Amino acid sequence: MREITTIPYEAEYFYRKAVDLQQNGHPERVLEYFNRAIAAYPRYAIAWNEKANFLDNLGKCEDALKCYDAALKIDSESSEAWFNKGLTLKKLGRESEAIACINRGIKCAFGD
Repeated sequence: MREITTIPYEAEYFYRKAVDLQQNGHPERVLEYFNRAIAAYPRYAIAWNEKANFLDNLGKCEDALKCYDAALKIDSESSEAWFNKGLTLKKLGRESEAIACINRGIKCAFGD
């Protein structure tokens, strides 16, 4: 069963700033805000996942994988993080790992 958490205001604020800035072409500021959100609340799995997505979009796939792993360490049942990690692994040509992650994401979302 997933635990219910309350995200501190400061962490949520920086997360929202990062998400909003992604459309404006300032990658260094986006990463700064994701980092500040995570520093304010290190167990912010959604922020880790979104930071990973952003890094993946920048072509920094290995860094993205580390962030997906951080998100999954916090929330091992995150179907979104498993699926996204699988897509990144596929970009890197790591097909069998990618399929395993995507299947795990499907299992987390829909069960057995």
